[in-house]
Amino acid sequence: MNQFGEVPAELEAVLQQEVFDRLAVADRIYSLSGLGDESIHDWGRVHEHFHEFVLIDRSAGRITLVVAADD
Repeated sequence: MNQFGEVPAELEAVLQQEVFDRLAVADRIYSLSGLGDESIHDWGRVHEHFHEFVLIDRSAGRITLVVAADD
């Protein structure tokens, strides 16, 4: 997450809580891929590398969609 420099502490704390902590406790993690051109938003080609994950946490009764770009 810090490939282009330091991440501000406040943003890092939010990412830890909302993404990394949820990844750590997920019972299942599914990577969405090959959704096809009809699934891409008009601005979807702005970022080169997109990653979409569905996290399932049965103990919390929660499903989380994580969409991330790494460029």
